[in-house]
Amino acid sequence: MINLAGTTPIDDPEYRYKMPAVYGKIEGSGNGIKTNIPNIYDVGLALHRNPGEVNKFFGCELGAQTTYNEDTDRAIVNGAHTDDTLQKLIRRYVDLFVLCPNCNLPETDYKIKSEIVYHRCKACGAKEMVDMGHKLCNYILAQDKKDKKAGKGKGKKDDKKNKKKGKNDSDDDKKKSKKVSHESWKDYFDRTCGTGLSHDYVSFQDKKAKKDKKKDKDKKSKDDSEGGDDKDYLKEAVFGKKEEDIGVVSDDDDDSTASEAGVDDEGAMSK
Repeated sequence: MINLAGTTPIDDPEYRYKMPAVYGKIEGSGNGIKTNIPNIYDVGLALHRNPGEVNKFFGCELGAQTTYNEDTDRAIVNGAHTDDTLQKLIRRYVDLFVLCPNCNLPETDYKIKSEIVYHRCKACGAKEMVDMGHKLCNYILAQDKKDKKAGKGKGKKDDKKNKKKGKNDSDDDKKKSKKVSHESWKDYFDRTCGTGLSHDYVSFQDKKAKKDKKKDKDKKSKDDSEGGDDKDYLKEAVFGKKEEDIGVVSDDDDDSTASEAGVDDEGAMSK
């Protein structure tokens, strides 16, 4: 790892901003010779820039055709180029498109407005325009339009798809509820689960209803009998027991008892 610096080197070993040294691997021969940059992804990650943009800068400065595959992170620059050449170019790229013109810290990102690319520094808050005369600016603007179009189109497509799906779901629910409301639950059960299952279910429900009805009837009769005993008890408490129950003697009985007592008394007196 080396210090992340532009064309002016920074020798401070404690410098917090680091980046990997870029290197190339020459492939092929003759007219098909090319330079592969294996660590282009790591370099772009350290600079907070798209690896394809870094690779395109090499092509702009060298006047060579470049290709970059996002799936494999394979960056190719046509022609044979040494590591020293690539490192000098990366320092120039850092000067032009990474470092803040105000504080010289690599804490910037792009702000594009009215087809103009600006540096927006997160460290000092400065907003400075980049060198719009460089060919790389055309690539940056084209990529920004492509990304916005892809994001907008995807979002719009997803919203339309979700809206259509929600509408279809609501229509299906309405149709389903309307259909169920116009048919009995047994017909609905037959249609959804099969006639055999609905027949078994009906039989089970009938048996259960009869059993519950019988249970309620038994409970009611039991409550009535218990209620009758309670009524008799209350009646006795208020009006007293019946005469035959408590052994009350009538007037005739009193007279007969008295006459018998008189006879006995007379018999006793005659004696």
